[in-house]
Amino acid sequence: MLLSLGMKGLLLFKALLLLGFCGGAYAGSVTVEGVDREITINQAQSKVPEGKKVTETSCTTIEVRLDPRYRCTVIWE
Repeated sequence: MLLSLGMKGLLLFKALLLLGFCGGAYAGSVTVEGVDREITINQAQSKVPEGKKVTETSCTTIEVRLDPRYRCTVIWE
């Protein structure tokens, strides 16, 4: 079944909306993995672009051969 031009336009608009190309603030994130939680957070924060505000920081503990590793994500806007 062929889509009409109007339907194709609507689908394109929805795709762009999902990809974040429509107005609003751009939010970014970076994820870093390391053996020390605080150092890993600091490494992730050092990758935030200058002038951006950190809005969230979270870490997940991963057990690797009984040694904890940390996967920390920093989100900015």
